[in-house]
Amino acid sequence: VSLTKEVFHVHVSRYNSQERGRCTMSRIVAVVGTSHSPMLGMEPERMWNLRAENDAAGEYDLYDRRGAVRTFEELVTAADGRYDDELSLETWNAKYDAASACVDRLRKDLIALEPDLLIVIGDDQEELFTARNQPAIAVYHGEKIETHKPIEMGNALLSQVQRNLGMDGEIYPAHPTAALHIIEELISRDFDIASSSETETEGGFGHAFAWVVGKMLKNVTIPMVPVLINTYFPPNQPTPGRCYDLGRALAGAVDSLPGDLRVAVVASGGLSHFVVDDELDRRILDAMIDHDEATLRALPVEQLNSGTSEVRNWIAAAGAAQDLDHRWSEYIPAWRSPAGTGIGLAFGLWT
Repeated sequence: VSLTKEVFHVHVSRYNSQERGRCTMSRIVAVVGTSHSPMLGMEPERMWNLRAENDAAGEYDLYDRRGAVRTFEELVTAADGRYDDELSLETWNAKYDAASACVDRLRKDLIALEPDLLIVIGDDQEELFTARNQPAIAVYHGEKIETHKPIEMGNALLSQVQRNLGMDGEIYPAHPTAALHIIEELISRDFDIASSSETETEGGFGHAFAWVVGKMLKNVTIPMVPVLINTYFPPNQPTPGRCYDLGRALAGAVDSLPGDLRVAVVASGGLSHFVVDDELDRRILDAMIDHDEATLRALPVEQLNSGTSEVRNWIAAAGAAQDLDHRWSEYIPAWRSPAGTGIGLAFGLWT
């Protein structure tokens, strides 16, 4: 595949039965995991410092490694200088560059695999759903994917970084036929799936999905089916085991999807944040590499709070990747404050 042009268009109807032999069913050709942090959307000197200031200001709850809420000052005291050597601009830039290289590598790998369809597993953070109606698991079967425009957060840099992550109100192709098939198959496998075919007038898909089509695969047109897991908001967050089962059920749904499509499943989000738990992150990645289903099912829910809750998307992807081989992965613990706040950046490919 030539990568000399940025635009690489993949038609769903590209492959017919004559070109691909007798097989008419689809298959998963790749599973991808990718972080989508604001720390990837702007150079560290501005964005990493700003996020550290947000941490210290108490703008969101900070959970320690046992799942207890702590103040920023309590975390600084407990860290006792552990992260001080991680906070130089030189270290930040090296990690930012390494993460950016991973995103570029995933882009090239996906283009080379020529998928006809993306199934993106992500979470919604009140871009589409609110406390008025918060489904545990939902599948979108509309005609188009519209990304949310930047949400006003009181800071021009944060609005700009949202655009840099793909939240710019652009419209991308969906695949309602595949989505409806997936919904029907999940229902037949005893998943009570919420469904949606349109977004609110002023709404749109948030950064979990915009990151994939508007940033990582910018100018690469591949239809998408969004699968939304409520990772963040109690009381109806799916358990790790249920997320793994969802991934297995998605794989089964793809196996029976007509059209001989090459399907890539993408988990968007994670790993641990806003406090980095590198031990937990490495345990999760190792389990995915080794297809260690038992470890993934047994992950303690009390450690899957706040941003770390997005690990659920990766667990579902692991279920979909059960029969695939690990190709590569990289983990970059990106600490941004003496309290150990930041994000465990992670990227990986299974084919």
